Amino acid sequence: MPLKKKTKKVLRVGREEASSLSSFVERPVPSPSEVQSFERVIGRELREQEIDSNLDEIYSDARGARINVKKMKVKKRPMFLIRFFRYLLVLIFLALLAYGAYFYLFSNSNDISNLDFSISSPSQIIAGQTFSYQVYYHNPTRYPFTKLHLELQYPSNFIFSSASLKPSTGNSVWNLPNLAPGANVTLTITGKLIALPNSANVIFGHLSYLPSSFSSQFKKDASASTVVSGPGFNVDLDSSGTAFLGQNNDMTLIFSAIKNNYLGDFNITFSLPPHAQAAVVLNKMKTASSSAEKSIGAASSSPQISVKLDAGTRTWLVSGLLAPLERQIIPLTYQINEDSQQLATIVVRLSKKLKNGNSYIFWSKTIKPQLIKSDLNLTLKLNGSQNDGAVNFGQALNYSLSFSNKGNNSYQNVVIMAAVKGDFLNWHSVVASDQGQINNNTVIWTKSEVPKLALIKSGDSGSFNFKVNLLPFSIDDLGKSMSIVAYSQYSMNGQAISGDHNKSNTITSQINSNLALNEQIRYFNINNLPVGSGPLPPVVGQTTSFQVYWTVKNSLHSLTDTRVVLALPSYVAWNNNVSTDVGSLYYDNATHQVIWAIGRLPVSVGQVKASFSISITPKVTDRNKILVLSPGTTISAMDNITTAMINEKIKPKTTRLEDDNIAALNNSGIVQ
Repeated sequence: MPLKKKTKKVLRVGREEASSLSSFVERPVPSPSEVQSFERVIGRELREQEIDSNLDEIYSDARGARINVKKMKVKKRPMFLIRFFRYLLVLIFLALLAYGAYFYLFSNSNDISNLDFSISSPSQIIAGQTFSYQVYYHNPTRYPFTKLHLELQYPSNFIFSSASLKPSTGNSVWNLPNLAPGANVTLTITGKLIALPNSANVIFGHLSYLPSSFSSQFKKDASASTVVSGPGFNVDLDSSGTAFLGQNNDMTLIFSAIKNNYLGDFNITFSLPPHAQAAVVLNKMKTASSSAEKSIGAASSSPQISVKLDAGTRTWLVSGLLAPLERQIIPLTYQINEDSQQLATIVVRLSKKLKNGNSYIFWSKTIKPQLIKSDLNLTLKLNGSQNDGAVNFGQALNYSLSFSNKGNNSYQNVVIMAAVKGDFLNWHSVVASDQGQINNNTVIWTKSEVPKLALIKSGDSGSFNFKVNLLPFSIDDLGKSMSIVAYSQYSMNGQAISGDHNKSNTITSQINSNLALNEQIRYFNINNLPVGSGPLPPVVGQTTSFQVYWTVKNSLHSLTDTRVVLALPSYVAWNNNVSTDVGSLYYDNATHQVIWAIGRLPVSVGQVKASFSISITPKVTDRNKILVLSPGTTISAMDNITTAMINEKIKPKTTRLEDDNIAALNNSGIVQ
């Protein structure tokens, strides 16, 4: 509505035509009421002027001109924001609708490519052990599947035995029945694997199928892997690093830790360079068997391993390898007649031959001896073996050196020298047979000590022995070489033989890590606080308990399968109260053993500890005796650098409590 314009009111006072002092004096003075009325009029005029001024500001444009409110324009909001949010809501709705349609059409029950297909197998088996593959397939959809065709690709060393559903073609192809919606089937294939130790054997599967109302086939793939851990027993080949040309060179095939032999009879075969031959020395088998029997105390009626030549095949059939034998050796020999100026390569294989003629190799070892042309043969052995191997700090190294003249000529004034090199040899501990001379890390024999060396005729032979100890390890030894190298040479008439033809085989020994176990059995701990209970010394009919403390130290090589075992005497009881830094410490009731399974022990972990409690209740027959609490705890581990097992046994512990100084003050260890 239009604003009403205010009009100014003017207070008018009657005019006089003339003004003078007299007229002014004569003018009447306004009364108080007239003054108040005048002030009210003035105040109202001021308020109206202030209101007009404020309205001018509100209804004026940027240039100060008054706005005609009758023609005022109202600015509309931008429509693109409204349209944007409207389109966004529509798109969200369409996306949700599309997702619902996709979920409906392509969910598990509608996705025709969603067939479940898998193959499972044992992760690890022994060579020749019967096992099964499980082939599983499942239809999670609402459509039936037809024309199912399964093809399996077995590992090359798999021997098929049977299947829960007869194959359509051979042993690896099946035309399977239709698969209804929701149905699942497991096909079992049974057989064996005969392969080299630690070999991974992979099976592949291909399954094709045709969904109903479709003309295109779908395909699924699956696979599984099985590791053959070994043949179920340990096999080793002891041989020299050198071979004499034109002469028989000996090897020994060693079987041990015979737990499971699923293979039964098996064959020995050789792979040789040109102008070479090899064989099993059958005339030594009886002697070898007798030696094995003596080593385990077996009766003469015990089953014995036998070896016979498979005529026309140059293979030898081994039978009778059974667990009661525990350890069995088979002597082998080979001969190389020509020097090819290279290392000879000889492969010894063990294989299983089936009735259909197929043969499967389950163990193999390759040796590459250095060829030596000499009629005076020197053979060096360490602790009865020509092989390289591992030794321990502080261990005694027992070397044996043999010589034999295989030629037709005689050797005069022969000097035989054995050299052993290494940073941890204690040459003050050397003991040599036949008064061998010790000089600069060598042991020397001459005709002065051994008259037979003055003239070695054709067919003559002899041997020497010497022993040297390894030093214990200390922290100052870090950086030293951990290898021990030993070999032998001979000279004749004061002159060395040129080349290596006067040299024996070389034996290189790697020193195992400095694994050590400290065991303490205490009544008082190191802080002189009691951790045991009961009378001390022990008293007949009363129970006395002790705390056992184990400390394992290692700092050179990382270890695996670390294990501490204490076989408790029958009169010692397990009281639990276990504490360990790592691993698992438990009591095996069946064997009456305390076992600390540490497992992996890296170099970064230099020391680990464990403790537990044991007790004894002496009988009358134990009076006046010192009882053994620990007959000698053993520690074992696999050295990851030398790949050898470390086995150590510490000294026994008794009721004298040899490690407890406080208890020793009033404890004799003698049962009262």
